[in-house]
Amino acid sequence: MQFTVIVPIYKVEEYLKRCVDSILAQTFTDFEVILVDDGSPDRCPEICDAYKEKDARVRVIHKPNGGLVSARNAGIFAAKGDYITYVDGDDWVKPNLLQFIHDRIAESAAPVDMVLFASENVFADHVDKIENKVPEGWYDRERLEKEIFPYLLSDRRNGFKIGSRIQGHVWNKPCRRELQVEHYVRDERIRMFTDVPMTYEILLHCNHVYICNEQLYLYNQMNLGSIIAVGKHNYLTKSFSYLVAYMQERLRGFSAQMDTQLNDYPVHLIIRNAIWEIRKGQPFRQAVKKVKAGLKESEMLKYVTLKGLPLNPKILILLFKLRLYTPAMLLCAIKARKSGNAA
Repeated sequence: MQFTVIVPIYKVEEYLKRCVDSILAQTFTDFEVILVDDGSPDRCPEICDAYKEKDARVRVIHKPNGGLVSARNAGIFAAKGDYITYVDGDDWVKPNLLQFIHDRIAESAAPVDMVLFASENVFADHVDKIENKVPEGWYDRERLEKEIFPYLLSDRRNGFKIGSRIQGHVWNKPCRRELQVEHYVRDERIRMFTDVPMTYEILLHCNHVYICNEQLYLYNQMNLGSIIAVGKHNYLTKSFSYLVAYMQERLRGFSAQMDTQLNDYPVHLIIRNAIWEIRKGQPFRQAVKKVKAGLKESEMLKYVTLKGLPLNPKILILLFKLRLYTPAMLLCAIKARKSGNAA
């Protein structure tokens, strides 16, 4: 069997049939679907079982609610396909998704680790076509190390910016099952940016990747109650500290460049959160108070060393480490007015 399609499901009753129907309508037919009911309190469990009864390609896992990482892990270890891909339960895919991936794998002389495609963001009144921010084509190990790996989490080429060349989503990156079994996310306490640790860890172990702008995935921007919908993020929480700690544990030592990015990443989260609080329009003192509380709860500063940071973020982080919250937030307010979220 070539493909396993894993669908993590929680509170998506309104959208689930569209999702599963789009998978079962694939023009390429050598696949299985694993519907992972993550303790959904609506009719999703019943809908899953109905699909299992009428289509032999559908398997169902019912489990207590554990979050998106837990749901995906359950699917990974039940999967039988050579490649695993994901569809979130409130999203859907185009009918040629699996055929396109199959054709790219078949045309390559070298074993293919990952195929990375594009998506469409579907809103109530419009659709945004999203393209990848790197050139299309085949990437061998040498090209990955030169063009992709140095900019995954942080990009210092033009200022001090969070990495954005490869987005962290898992749903547009089908890859070999062996890579997912080896590099699944071990810490199920991670509830935010759940795709990021597995996506980047797997990518760092890839040798042959195809990247394209074929828009095969339809990302639902209308569901506020799904397993991943969170709106604006508060980055200074325990969940984000679990994420940062996990990535530093798993990826540190991979390369000097990656070590630098792992140190930059929590800096980006801290600065983004401070700017977000300022832009909420609340009194400045309240913004200071919230960031102070967030830094205490998340302990995010302990994951950052000052050595090697560019001057401006170094000064900002030093002020926070010295508990000089008001001047640090004043710098963030200046930055918010000048240039947005880039540090």
